[in-house]
Amino acid sequence: MPDELTFNQAEIDLGALKANYQRIRSLNPLKPLMAVVKGDAYGHGLVECARALVEAGAKDLGVLDVVEGLALKKANLGEVDVHVLAGLQSRTQIEAAIEAELVVALYSLQQIQAVENLIPKGVRARAYLKIDTGMGRLGLPWWEVPAFLPTLVRPEKFAFRGLMTHLATVGDQPSRRQLDRFREVVKIDQSLGLTLGQHSVLASPGLLAYPGYDDYLPRVGLLMYGANPLAGTEAEAAISPNGQALLRDLRPVMKFTSRIIQTRTVRTGESLSYDRTFVAQKDMKVAVLPVGYVHGLSRRQSNRGHALVNGQVAPLIGRVCMNLSLFDVTRISGVNPGQRAVLLGESGEARITAEEAAKWQDTSAYETFCLFGRLNQRLFR
Repeated sequence: MPDELTFNQAEIDLGALKANYQRIRSLNPLKPLMAVVKGDAYGHGLVECARALVEAGAKDLGVLDVVEGLALKKANLGEVDVHVLAGLQSRTQIEAAIEAELVVALYSLQQIQAVENLIPKGVRARAYLKIDTGMGRLGLPWWEVPAFLPTLVRPEKFAFRGLMTHLATVGDQPSRRQLDRFREVVKIDQSLGLTLGQHSVLASPGLLAYPGYDDYLPRVGLLMYGANPLAGTEAEAAISPNGQALLRDLRPVMKFTSRIIQTRTVRTGESLSYDRTFVAQKDMKVAVLPVGYVHGLSRRQSNRGHALVNGQVAPLIGRVCMNLSLFDVTRISGVNPGQRAVLLGESGEARITAEEAAKWQDTSAYETFCLFGRLNQRLFR
């Protein structure tokens, strides 16, 4: 869609995505790195980002489900392993995954048995065995592994690559306990003479906190899109010096802008937007943007944060509506309808990061990217 037809647009810098992937890969260039593109590549565009990452050297891509996996297979990306991280839950999903040779995360006995019953003769399902070491989400409980692992790994049915787990936190005692539990499971695997050596443990937060951890296939998500997954959390203090250097080198991949559709003068004492939560304390100039919670600008951001207009800060005032919001441009010269305002990214020397935008909305950079990217027109460059 031409730029002239859109009010709101998310610009996706595929060159920055490639550079970020390669910089993260430089942490351990001798090991593979799974580029996670689940959730429509965190709102950045599933197929477009996957293709760019393959061009940057990625051999492993992580998706949420079979639908995303099949979309990448259809895109003809070449010799790439596509990993389905949410596993399989129906006969249709199982048969489609086996036919497409997707690598699936299996995390329950019932799931494993269902896959085993549907595997055609002479075919082996490509899989990871996911272990829950303390996330409390998906995975075979770590304490059950000693009893079940010997019977789970059937080489005639499964081509298991390794074991997988997911950390709930980093830099604290519970996370170290998770790593210890995973090591215990790996020892059981080794004592049985099995060949599940391509383990996958760390995601983006773990890469920042534990860069020296011997992980065969870490999974990189938010970092790859140019944001810090630990920003504003207690765990931010756990980022290693190497992790700090990495963060300084990463480039933002998404920029989100809206087009001013009206400027108007507001007199002292007048209220603005629903519920009259903002009352002008002086005469003001206000810019109206056609962006609201239907576009990912949360109602929680009412009277919080700002946009950038002509490289200057324009505070958000009043309630955020479904598809309109108001910004104070009193101190900014040369503001007229048709100009673009930046809600994520750079304008002149100023910048709004995903971490800042997320803080104004009481959420995370993960959600900020997903909403801005999936709810608006995307332009790739």
